[in-house]
Parts: sequence; C-alpha cells; structure tokens
Amino acid sequence: MRMSDVRVERGRTARLERVDGELWVGSNAKITAANGKAVTVSGGAHFEGSAEIACDFECESLKVDRGKLEVAGDLTVRGNADVAHTVEVEGEIRAKSIDVGGKVSSKSIFCEGSINVGGLMHVVGDLEAGPVGVGGKVDVSGGVKITDLDVGGKAEVGGGSISGRVRVGGLFASKGPLEFGEMMVYGRCALPAGCAGRKISTFGKLSVAGALSCHQIDVEGVTEVKGDCSAANVLVNGKLSVSGSMSVSGALESRGSAEVKGEVKGADLKVGGRFRAERAVLSSEADIVGELETERGMKAKLVTVGIGSRCKGPLVGERIQLGASSMTLANWGGTWAGQSIAIRAIGRMTSVEDLYAKEVVLGKNSRCGRVFAEKVEVAEGCTVEQVVYTTELRGPIRRAFFSRPPEKAASLPSFPL
Repeated sequence: MRMSDVRVERGRTARLERVDGELWVGSNAKITAANGKAVTVSGGAHFEGSAEIACDFECESLKVDRGKLEVAGDLTVRGNADVAHTVEVEGEIRAKSIDVGGKVSSKSIFCEGSINVGGLMHVVGDLEAGPVGVGGKVDVSGGVKITDLDVGGKAEVGGGSISGRVRVGGLFASKGPLEFGEMMVYGRCALPAGCAGRKISTFGKLSVAGALSCHQIDVEGVTEVKGDCSAANVLVNGKLSVSGSMSVSGALESRGSAEVKGEVKGADLKVGGRFRAERAVLSSEADIVGELETERGMKAKLVTVGIGSRCKGPLVGERIQLGASSMTLANWGGTWAGQSIAIRAIGRMTSVEDLYAKEVVLGKNSRCGRVFAEKVEVAEGCTVEQVVYTTELRGPIRRAFFSRPPEKAASLPSFPL
C-alpha cells in the first residue's frame, strides 16, 4: 500500500472525509463521514466482504469481493462498479458501468454504460443506462431510459423508453407508456395504452390495455390489443385480437387467426387462415386463401379468392376473381401455414356472398350470391344466385347454374363501401 492509501481493518468503524489514494476495507467494517455528509476517495475502493457505509460515498472504482455492501446515502463511482454479490443503496447510484453478481437495489440508478446483474435488480425511482442485462428479475417503479433490456425471468418498469431491443424470457410489464425499438416476447407481456415501437415479435402472449402503434408486428403466439392498432406491416402466424380499429400502411398478412372488432384500413391483405373484421378497406390487393368474415364487407382494387376459400360479407373491387390456385396464393412467405390451408382446401367449394366490381371471374367449383359488374366471366359448374351486368357475360353459360336468368342492365346499383 502507498502512504496515501487507507485501510480499515475487519470489524472496525472508520470516520473518514477524503482519501487521497486507495481505500481498503475488511469484512464487517463500517464507514462513517467525519463531516457528517460524505466520504470521497480519489482512487479505488476495495471491500473484502460485507460492509456498511453510513453516508454518501464517492470513489474512482468500486470492488466488492463477497457479501453485501450497504450504503445509507448516494453511491457515486466515477469508473466501474464490480460487486460479487449484493449492493443495497438507500440513495441513488451513479457509475460508468455496473456489474453485480447477485442483487442490486437503489432509489435511482444513472449509469453511462452497461449494467449486468446476475440475480435481481430493484429500483424505486428512475433507471438510466446503456444496455441492461439481468439473469433473474428487474423491478423499476419509475421510468426507464436505456438502450437494451435483456432479462431471463421477470421485468416490470414504470414506462419510459428502451431505444434498442427488449428481450424477456418470462414476464414483462410496463405500468406507463413505453417507447421501444424491438420487443421480443417469449413468455407474457403486458403493456398499457399509448405504447409505440419499431418492431414487436410475440412468441408467447402479449396483452395491450389500449392503443398500440408499432412499425412491424409479428405474431407467432397470442397478441391482444384492447384498443386501436396501427402499423406499417403485420404478420400473424398465431392469434391476433384487436378490440378497436386497425390501420396498416403496408401489408396485413394473416396465416393464423385474426379478429378486429372495428374497421381495417390498409394497402394489402393476405389471408391464409381466418380473418374477421367489421369491414376492410384496402387501397391495393386482397388475397384470400382461407376464411374471411366481414359484417359490412371488404373493398380492394383486386380481390383474389383461392380454391376452397370462404368469404362472408360483400366483396367490392375493380376486379374480383374466384377459384384461383390456392397453392400459388398461400405460398407468400414460403411457410407451412399457408400451404397447409391450401391442402385442406382441396375438394372444397369456393363460397362467397355478393360481389360488386367492374370485372368478375367465377372459377370452377365456385358459389356466390349476387353479382353486379360490367363484365362477368363464368366457368363450368359455378353456381350463382343472380348476375347483373352492363357490358359482357362470357363463358360456358349453359354449363353454369343460375338461380335466376342473367340480366343485362343499363346501369348498376351503387356499390357499398
């Protein structure tokens, strides 16, 4: 040890104010402030075992070899804090980086770099840091402002922002609105209304108490949004439930089961499983290879319904085609989900209700309600309740089945939607 270094022997109590050097502390020792406020160490502080600091404490670096370090005030580490087991701070912790093998608890934590905790992290106030990794449980009652969060077990935060990735193996919950980069839910996740992010992937169960806004939503497990949902792109391989309306600026692809209580607005809709909504209004295309149900109907420029698919509710478009090859439509992403739907559809009749379009093509083994279009093409064996057209009716008309004779009209009734 250098002349300026200070050592506190095992089990002793030392009254200090400033240490111009290193501080070495034996097990079960106690540090108090000679001025009643704080102890400042210009160098590193080394603790051999459990110890107590009864004041604010500042040092260049902190090393605790074993046991528990208790701090009655604030703990400031200008460099790195390395604690083998436990550190409990009644005030706030400020450090460049924090590495704790067991448990850390504090009023608030402000860390310039990373925080790694092997077991538990408990923060009464706010948490600001770079990437945070915890092997067990994280509990932050206040807000967070961190880059990444990786938790093996359970994490609860008060809200705030996680600009990078969130990955939680067990349970993740936020009490307040949260902004996030990419969230990966392997277990269960509960979010409040007003959350927004870049991407969310659900492999377990995600429940959102209100509105959710996210650029990309991938559902492999179960996602429930109890409000409106907006996204650029949505992919459903599991189950999606939205109690409000849904707005998708790009593609909404449902290979599993999706239900939207309100209206769906978007560019493209691809259904390879089951999809239900009050109504759907699309600016581009709708490909249906499965089951579609809308109370008030669906509208798109191009509507393609695969072999064996079923649609409830009126369909409106510039062109509507029934009985397209479901194997071709279902293999959008090269996944088994759409192809499985297509295989199950073999031998089934394509069934839809009323159609409104400029052009309608009725393929083989298709059945529909009323058809209102400028041009209508029928295939052998299709069944139609009524056809009203203004320009052309073509195909093997005598080998199609009509509940009433086709009618050529001067004009068509107003289309819904």
